[in-house]
Amino acid sequence: MNPDSNTATDRQHAVAIGLLPIMRIVGQPLRWTVDERLAHYVCPGVAIAAMRSGRIDWAAGYGRRVVNGAAACDADTVFMVASCSKPVAAMVVLQQVERGLLDLDADVNTYLRRWQVPSNEFSTATPVTLRHILSHSAGLTVNGFGVVPRDGRPVATELDLLEGRPPSDQPPVIVDKHYDGTDRYSGGGYVIAQLVVEDVLQRSFDSVADEMIFTPLGMSRTTYTQPLPGRLHDNVASGHGDDGREQAGGWMISSEKAAGGLFSTARDYAAFLLACRAAYHGEAGAILGRSLAVQMMTRHDKGVFGLGIRVLGDGPSRYINHGGSNDGYQSETNCFLDSGDGGVVLTNATSGLFLWKEVLNGMADVYDWPDYMPEPKVLRTMSAVEMSNLAGSYRIVSGIELPVINVWADNGRLYSEIPGLRFGVQETFCDADGVLFNQAGPYETTVTFGDDGRATELRVFEGANQIMRAVRTD
Repeated sequence: MNPDSNTATDRQHAVAIGLLPIMRIVGQPLRWTVDERLAHYVCPGVAIAAMRSGRIDWAAGYGRRVVNGAAACDADTVFMVASCSKPVAAMVVLQQVERGLLDLDADVNTYLRRWQVPSNEFSTATPVTLRHILSHSAGLTVNGFGVVPRDGRPVATELDLLEGRPPSDQPPVIVDKHYDGTDRYSGGGYVIAQLVVEDVLQRSFDSVADEMIFTPLGMSRTTYTQPLPGRLHDNVASGHGDDGREQAGGWMISSEKAAGGLFSTARDYAAFLLACRAAYHGEAGAILGRSLAVQMMTRHDKGVFGLGIRVLGDGPSRYINHGGSNDGYQSETNCFLDSGDGGVVLTNATSGLFLWKEVLNGMADVYDWPDYMPEPKVLRTMSAVEMSNLAGSYRIVSGIELPVINVWADNGRLYSEIPGLRFGVQETFCDADGVLFNQAGPYETTVTFGDDGRATELRVFEGANQIMRAVRTD
């Protein structure tokens, strides 16, 4: 479809009836409607915003706010966006850098008043800085903290999270590796960044974001405030867990505002992404100056993150990206820095983890996003010997704070799993070039083999960007 020869309504309809598989396979020309995939994944609802040429092209909702409910999702339905909170939080931090209140390269302990990063051999060798926190390269622990249903149970404070004390169910946040320029995702780091802003400004993090981002951009249905303010209760999507049931109390509470506590709409979040792009291009009236915006949207050192946001692709295909995942919501957001095209997909169930990928592929097809989807795969059947050489346990050395990837063969098929990752067990396929893939995401895995023919290393790519590396341990 040529996006320039149709109206926004035409483009919206084309997306709604044109969802594509996560990884396309030659000879399997599948397409679905949004409603078909909502039913398939038992996901009650989804909100979508499309960006085109630096503007919001359309925004709409599909399905229901709560399973078996009557209220429909629409463009103004509020969702919890989970880790899509982090790019917004990074923008709050960078605005304080621009004001001269913070330094990206200073030891954060010089700013912290209520808590200190514990001193050890790693933090002594390379002090924790905001630049390293925002790029996930500081070596900080704790991938994420989860959310709490609104059922009366205790809610952890920021200090509970950092100290690893009840009601938090996670260990303390510490540095446990030397700085090497690679990224390892850490929600714990963003709790520290939140604390820095609050300790220096002597204000709540949500009030700073309201003043400096949400009000200037007209994001009237977006907030970090926990619990969700009553003014937004009129149109909010309930979260749904792995069993498809509504979470107690509908929507949840997050102790980690900066890392995962943002509530927003598809339309509002698209406005934020376009504001980031405007700052990157140095447009007048942008919410951040160009110099810091370019640092934000340029990959840091050896990782895939800039400052607060992933930066994928290069040239015309370069886009900023972040996803969000918790026990009731899944989301994903993209914006191409050159064209100003992009998409926001917010879902209200954990099963939305797979739905949003199909929606964005449909958008990529309609809007002709450059180099977004891998080319359709030509399948190659692996022999029993090949599968045996791949089977084993691999230690993850960069990308995420989870220990291993397990690979095994069963009844002539190859499977893989990262225990603790929401994707679960995935059947793994091989293409004609020997690249491994599955239907969990647009990821391609290259394999290094030893002299004995057994795999020794796995490198996972999203497009041309390496996002994870693992080495054999058995």
